[in-house]
Amino acid sequence: MTNSSHLNNDSSSLFSVNYLNGRLNSSAALTVDNRFLWEKADNADNADNADNADNANFEESELSKGTVVIVGQAISVNTLQTLLESEFSGFSRASVSRHSLHLTFGSQALLLSVWHDNIKSLLSVENINKIAKRFYFDCFLPSKVSLNEPGLLVMDMDSTIIDMECIDEIAGIAGVGEKVSALTERAMQGELDFNQSLEARVSCLTGISLDQLNALKSRLPINPGFAKTIATLQEHGWITCIASGGFTYFANYLKDTFELNEALSNTLGIKDNALTGTVEGTIINGEMKRDILQRMLTLHQLKPSQSIAIGDGANDLLMMGAAELGVAYKAKLKVQAAADANIHFCGFEGLLYCLS
Repeated sequence: MTNSSHLNNDSSSLFSVNYLNGRLNSSAALTVDNRFLWEKADNADNADNADNADNANFEESELSKGTVVIVGQAISVNTLQTLLESEFSGFSRASVSRHSLHLTFGSQALLLSVWHDNIKSLLSVENINKIAKRFYFDCFLPSKVSLNEPGLLVMDMDSTIIDMECIDEIAGIAGVGEKVSALTERAMQGELDFNQSLEARVSCLTGISLDQLNALKSRLPINPGFAKTIATLQEHGWITCIASGGFTYFANYLKDTFELNEALSNTLGIKDNALTGTVEGTIINGEMKRDILQRMLTLHQLKPSQSIAIGDGANDLLMMGAAELGVAYKAKLKVQAAADANIHFCGFEGLLYCLS
């Protein structure tokens, strides 16, 4: 690989994260041709003019442009060169600029635009998912969902909003953790009927006291980026809702804590301040989650094109498919394959990088 640069003759600087960040702080974009000769664009207009002037023949040949958001902790010019050479071989020109959320959540967030005659297939969800796992940074395709227009976010709770499965934690208190965890995993992989699995798991929790549930509720591990992401969406008029196969005991607490619009989940049977080992009322399963999303859109008179669903398990697939943007949060492989966007390494804020 050639490490030539119009910006700096010291090739060692191409490995420096600070070097790239500094250059992007002082210019709208950096462009590179297929000889890996980097150029500085002082502003967006100049960058566009350079592209137009240098690529007249390129445009006539009907090559197309695609853009991907890349988010990570150690992205350098060398990283970008390696990425372009290995994943976009034969590209004619590329440009990198700062995303509006660059460093907002402590991570580099960059917009990488590439001109290539096969750009649509190269920037398929499947391919960018592979790129993310190879380079250990997140990759997102910009969607048509706009942050600046009111919309709806419907969220799974366990392993999405919070970094645990509540039922597994309760089972640990009851001394049946391994048995229940195995059933939970099979249900999230889609190997078991969710309703039957839930009832079987909850039956193992008979006798757990409310004091023990309160102790668990007081230490729920909220996933990084969640609070700020919710606040950002709420500031822009978004409706935020939990649709969870977990339990009201925890979902309602999160609703109140983060001032969410709604929280719909399963109700544990309680008698004499202890769990009865039953689920009361209608079970919130995959079909119900999808219906909740559709009902919330209607209730709040929101466009379906302004809807997001985020989750990690097989019972989230129907609501993710019904939303304009289905986001998988550090999810099972089956869910990753079906999602419009995948968060692998950053926090809950990953869904914001997908918005226009």
